[in-house]
Amino acid sequence: EAACGCAGIFNAPFALESYLAVFEEEGALDKFEAFASLNGPAFYGLPVNAGTVTLERGPVPVPEQIDANGTAIVPFHAGEELGWRLLG
Repeated sequence: EAACGCAGIFNAPFALESYLAVFEEEGALDKFEAFASLNGPAFYGLPVNAGTVTLERGPVPVPEQIDANGTAIVPFHAGEELGWRLLG
């Protein structure tokens, strides 16, 4: 606990891997591309990005904490191993 707290979670370094795990658990892998890449641009009337990312099944450890300019940040899924990894 702290005297102040920020809303939300720090998941940026492992966001796609974390989201993909949930889609897999829910049997909805076929809907992930739309969630991650297509729905936002469609809603806002923007073009879809031309670039791609690739994820594959495989272990990716999430560190207990991440150093950010001398401040220790505890990421979402700290100390866990996710079942998907981002290749690029």
